[in-house]
Amino acid sequence: MKRTLGKWEQNMSLQQHPHIAKHIPETKLFNEHHLDDLLSRCPSVYVKHDTTGQGRAIFKIHKNADGTYYINGFTIQGKPIQKTVLNVNEIRQLLHPFIKLGRESGLYILQEDIQSHTQNGQPFSIRVHVQQLKNDWVIGGMYGTIANETVTESGIVNPHRGAHVMTIAEVLSQTKNKRNQKNTIKRIEEIATAAAKVIYSVLPNREYGMDFGLNQNGTPILFEVNTTPGISGFAKIENKALWKRIIMLRKMQST
Repeated sequence: MKRTLGKWEQNMSLQQHPHIAKHIPETKLFNEHHLDDLLSRCPSVYVKHDTTGQGRAIFKIHKNADGTYYINGFTIQGKPIQKTVLNVNEIRQLLHPFIKLGRESGLYILQEDIQSHTQNGQPFSIRVHVQQLKNDWVIGGMYGTIANETVTESGIVNPHRGAHVMTIAEVLSQTKNKRNQKNTIKRIEEIATAAAKVIYSVLPNREYGMDFGLNQNGTPILFEVNTTPGISGFAKIENKALWKRIIMLRKMQST
């Protein structure tokens, strides 16, 4: 059975690299203490399943003035949910739908919400495809995604949840960094290749897909690393040059 690398193990590995550690969100294992601690310092947080992808089992949570919790996101089955709950036990029941039968759905992590938004307030993210070539790491390509209007409140940016795919130039042109695109892209590339080396030391693969955002200061933040990345997002860009480049690099890897 092929080994997987969960979000928590990723975080622990990346934290060991002094430079990368500055570019990842504050991340904790999910429990009541950590949730309330993060919410006391951040307006909202994300709860993510350790291994599930494609925008499933991810929730944005903030605490209301009356002490209740507002949850907005997608269940582990991918069903959208918006709900106010009274306490953390109710949150736990959403995360583990079969907990009453004594079955948990696995590990969950907490991440601070860095509020990666365009100037119009739309959540966005950046996918970077990194590939190994002759003992070095190269950028196969990158593109941007902006959240579908129907899920803007949750901030969950994923093509499987209706996010719009566009070129990196198009998404950066809608941010505060639009005049400094080259420098932003260079910084993202540097972090992505450094992170690839770290993850490779834990789970060797020939390519990784990395999801970035930009915080309010324009600093690139690495959300997570996908160790089995698809490239269908690149095929959605009208100019197929990046998709063709990734395919070309894959062929070069095999020679």
